[in-house]
Amino acid sequence: SPALLLLIALGFCCPGIHGQSLHIKVKSPKDITQLQEGQKLELECQTGREGGVSWIRQDRRGTLHFIVTINSMSKTTFSSDQRISPQRFEASKHNMSFRLAVNSFTPQDEGDYFCMTIYNQMMSFSPAQPAFLP
Repeated sequence: SPALLLLIALGFCCPGIHGQSLHIKVKSPKDITQLQEGQKLELECQTGREGGVSWIRQDRRGTLHFIVTINSMSKTTFSSDQRISPQRFEASKHNMSFRLAVNSFTPQDEGDYFCMTIYNQMMSFSPAQPAFLP
């Protein structure tokens, strides 16, 4: 919805004022600068507390693309966008770590990846994790 996108955009402008810090690490490939088309990209977001997260991608034009929400019970809800499907993406939760995998990376998957959580009415974003083909 437009209201959600506005809130997300506001979160990107000022990440330091939104409470807890979220951390993303690249699980695969070992060197993100060597990402190749068709390769599996695995990201992990560590939140430091129980709850759920949403994964979002910002493309080169700055457009935000919702990918998936993983709730505290490990239930995943993917975007209704046909290009984002459980066949192309995998999402899972283990304790306070949330994993996102792009099964076969393509140019349309390029962008900055973020995880976002809302806790006690405070929205928190991870730093951007760039994922671009060489």
